[in-house]
Amino acid sequence: MRVSTQQLFGRGIESINDVNAQLQKTQLQISTGKKVLTPSDDPVASTRILQLNQELELNDQYQTNIDMVENSLKLEDDLLGSINDVIQRIRELTINAGNGALNGDDLRFISAEISERLEQLAGMMNSQDASGEFVFGGFQGKGEPFQQNVSGSYVYKGDEGRRFVQIEASVNIAATENGKAVFMDLPAAKNTFYTEVNPTNRSAPPAIITTGQVVDQEQYDAFYPEDMIVQFKNGVSGVEYDILEASSGRVISSDNPYASGQPISAEGIQFEVVGNPFPGDAAALPPVPGDSFFVQSTAKQGVLSTVEKLIYGLENFNATSEGRQAFDALLEDTLTNLDSAETSILETRSQIGARLNTVETTREQHLDVELLTKEVLADLQELDYAEAISNLTMQQFILESAYSTYSQVTSLSLFDRL
Repeated sequence: MRVSTQQLFGRGIESINDVNAQLQKTQLQISTGKKVLTPSDDPVASTRILQLNQELELNDQYQTNIDMVENSLKLEDDLLGSINDVIQRIRELTINAGNGALNGDDLRFISAEISERLEQLAGMMNSQDASGEFVFGGFQGKGEPFQQNVSGSYVYKGDEGRRFVQIEASVNIAATENGKAVFMDLPAAKNTFYTEVNPTNRSAPPAIITTGQVVDQEQYDAFYPEDMIVQFKNGVSGVEYDILEASSGRVISSDNPYASGQPISAEGIQFEVVGNPFPGDAAALPPVPGDSFFVQSTAKQGVLSTVEKLIYGLENFNATSEGRQAFDALLEDTLTNLDSAETSILETRSQIGARLNTVETTREQHLDVELLTKEVLADLQELDYAEAISNLTMQQFILESAYSTYSQVTSLSLFDRL
């Protein structure tokens, strides 16, 4: 078989190019430290390397989530501890208020500190995390969960959700608690109530309704669980009000002359409807006819409401025997309700501790998986430098030999045979 000069030259160049390509690949392997540079180098290994890298990326995301959950839970636990400390101080002040030697001025002095503690509690319950999310707001992390209504009482404006974060393929863990579950849905010591302003009232500035208190538990228990409506109207003496049973419309009390800040009593409870800005001010405006206020029965009482009722009782202390009896009952109920709040906080902190343990265990598992994955990945893609350098030396020798042979062959001429 004859081989033309062109074929001879072509094969020589092709051989040199092949060796040169192998040499460049080896040089690239050495510079990158990886033996698999393209999928065609080892399709099976390339597929496995891709899978392992994806697993490492997912593992990194889980670790990031774990850090976020851990920080959130630790912040929540710290806040609950601080809130519990404030509740303990309110408990001490409540016990002090039970000293029979104290008069109304002494009790108002105690009330002043408790009022400060109330604001402190609300501030901590409205705490935000590093990202600006309200810790105890449920899903609604952008708005303050505990807000004062028109009457100045704290109400919960968050929701009942908890924010969950995925820390493993099949593990989602709660990073937050909602304030309703921890601070609001607490069993009251006895049947009680809360007050609300009808949002459709037309008085401006709006009249408010105070927190109030139970002054005759036996009478109120007989009325419970009914609700009341305080309905204002024009009367012979000016502005008057009726008290109605909400479910039936039954008139409990009617044609009562209204005076801003004067106690309103019915079915064993007491409260006031106050024309702004405060009782006794000549500028205080009464509710207008048609305005109404709601008195809602409940078997639950949040810790903020407990403190508000305590403040109300301290500031409206009645030194009569009946007043003292009602006041002592209020203090007893307050201590029981504070116990419920502390129990709720303790249970929540226990749950947080369990979740922190889960987070730590999961973190260690991810670190173990990461270590193992990197070892497998190294076996698949990391270069054996000794072998690569040996190959590089051999390829350089072969390339030099190919160049030399090609040069010798291409320099041959027919005239060399003459």
